[in-house]
Amino acid sequence: MYKQIAFSLVSLIPSFLLSSEISREKYLDLVAQYPHMVSPRGDATKGEIEILIDPEKMQEIEKNTGRDVGVQKQDAYWIWVNDACRFPNGKEGVYGRILWLGSLYSSQPAVAVMPILPDGRIVLNCNFRHATRSWEIELPRGLVNKGESLEVAAQREALEETGMVLDCVWELGRAPTDVGSMSLLLPVFAAKVLSQGPREQEDSEAIEEILALSQEEIQVAFEQGFYVVNIRGEEKKVPFRDPFLAYALRVYKP
Repeated sequence: MYKQIAFSLVSLIPSFLLSSEISREKYLDLVAQYPHMVSPRGDATKGEIEILIDPEKMQEIEKNTGRDVGVQKQDAYWIWVNDACRFPNGKEGVYGRILWLGSLYSSQPAVAVMPILPDGRIVLNCNFRHATRSWEIELPRGLVNKGESLEVAAQREALEETGMVLDCVWELGRAPTDVGSMSLLLPVFAAKVLSQGPREQEDSEAIEEILALSQEEIQVAFEQGFYVVNIRGEEKKVPFRDPFLAYALRVYKP
């Protein structure tokens, strides 16, 4: 019965709307609604990767490469798109990237923050990350809520993840999450710690320990690639490789 229903639904889709055409239509609709999604478009004659949004050219590239151009997959958080591109050598092809859905509605959907204690130590959390399948030592970070300023988001994330109450929040700069496949530049803040209270991590977070390390300890940990943390009675060599922490310390001036 379920197969018959599925077949009936598929049969309602006009035959001329192939999956590739639907992908392109979704893509062009997003571009019309959020032009910054493909901005700047780039110029291949200047050595850049140029995004092509002419429907006929997109279809031509799709045919020549055998790869679907347009929106490949979308859920409540992410959009995977395949852009039709012209490369610096003049050839044309497909280049995929992952867009954080929030980056379409807001230029800065997330923040990271470096809390600094009165004695100069940096507050970090020991967090089990699903993507790396590993414990990671890193700066507090998270999404910006609707209507929330970046500074308030930084204060809230620090409080939720570490229990630190922050004051004097200032932006150090913006660092990419992954220049190879993602479009997001993350604002990185520094802030003075006023006090510490209870933390309230989200259900999907696995933050186990809160650390306070001096810059010298952080330097040694970066050099050796790990920091020893006692997690539920077991000592673990936790990878020490947070790029946002490295960026923050590089530009931070006490």
